[in-house]
Amino acid sequence: MHPPHEQKRLDHEEKVREMFNRWAGSGNVAEMEQQHRPVAEKMIARMDLAANDSVLEVGCGEGWLCRRLAGICSEGAVVGIDVSEEMVNLARSQSADAGNLMFAVGAAEEIPWAEDYFTRLVSVESAYYWSSPERAARELFRVTAYGGSVHLLMSYYKENPHAHHWQEHVGFPFRLMSEGEWAELLTTFGFQQVATERIVDETPVPDDYQPDVHWHSRQEKLAFQRTGILLVRAKKPDLPPPGPIEPAKEKKPLFEILR
Repeated sequence: MHPPHEQKRLDHEEKVREMFNRWAGSGNVAEMEQQHRPVAEKMIARMDLAANDSVLEVGCGEGWLCRRLAGICSEGAVVGIDVSEEMVNLARSQSADAGNLMFAVGAAEEIPWAEDYFTRLVSVESAYYWSSPERAARELFRVTAYGGSVHLLMSYYKENPHAHHWQEHVGFPFRLMSEGEWAELLTTFGFQQVATERIVDETPVPDDYQPDVHWHSRQEKLAFQRTGILLVRAKKPDLPPPGPIEPAKEKKPLFEILR
């Protein structure tokens, strides 16, 4: 038996897993790239990526962003994790030609990787599904390399009321936090140089736009885009905190860790 708070977290994670497993089988996963790529490209331009970076995406879905990042970090490696086994299977099947890319089942609250490893960590439209943002922030700090950076991109936050009704269509509650609360969260768990920015989505909205579960009208979608997508950026300190000097440990290549 798990303690009540842990069982609550696991129950929430299971609901998220079931939802995205269903989505993976619906044939509509391409919508994620169509909706998120325009702003994600602006985020990528702010990430200062190098060819030899090691990158982790938390909540990778079917892997479209990982494939994009793997092309940029051609001398490094990219790992995508997702709580949905079906999404991970899709990502693997669509990424077979990428030699520097791999996927694994995993949650932000328990990342299946070694500490102090990834020079860049990214999450797109995933953070508000986390069952415990506090536990996730601790894990993000753990697996980010010293001097590395974290980039969280999300549409669902308190200052953007044009997305608040999304929760009605999900069937279970997820976390609605403010811009300041996300910044405070990362600061609390050790990140520095925490900054927030709202990126405007300039994608044209057709005059004959048909309402759907995301927006009730063309005017609402335009208002949503003009409010902006929240980007939270932060850096892990360059050096570990002072402490006893330990013998240097050999850092294994990225793809040997799970072998």
